[in-house]
Amino acid sequence: MTVRYSFLAIDEDYQLVDDWFASLKDETTVNDSIDRTVYYFRMMDTKPLPPIEMIDQNKTPLVFIVKPQKRRGTLWTDAEVMFTPTPLKQQFPELDNINKSFAKWLKKFDLVFSRKNELEENWNYFLEAGIQNFDGELYALPKVMAALRSGQYFVSQHAGSQRLETLAKSLRLRGYFVEDDQALSES
Repeated sequence: MTVRYSFLAIDEDYQLVDDWFASLKDETTVNDSIDRTVYYFRMMDTKPLPPIEMIDQNKTPLVFIVKPQKRRGTLWTDAEVMFTPTPLKQQFPELDNINKSFAKWLKKFDLVFSRKNELEENWNYFLEAGIQNFDGELYALPKVMAALRSGQYFVSQHAGSQRLETLAKSLRLRGYFVEDDQALSES
């Protein structure tokens, strides 16, 4: 099973995660796009990387980082890091060590949602559109904590346009500004 870590980041906060992976001494190949970054740990693999459509993520030393996205002008999505090899430790012990190091690093930040434990501060009010359905634990990078304290809402990256439209109507009733789809497509 893929090992997943969820976190909230805005603006340059995401760069902290990217910098953490970039600082690793392991030789990697990076594929970066607007919505995700993929790290391929080529020195851990015994065979060359096949064409993209033929990659078996369960047997290849890959880490996917899904970047936070801004939706409706003011809503930020959750982000995640996924170590895809299954089973991880048996296939790639070095990558499993990186996984454990990353988990330890991420836990230095504030935990803002957990399905397992009651938290001292409850930020659930600001976690909308299914974010609590997908994330077992959710950490907030530094700028997010300031944003949460000032009333910033966050949504699941999996939320579809209909769900976001319903949420936008609800948030407007609470006095929170959210752009509608049409206004965004015209700009």
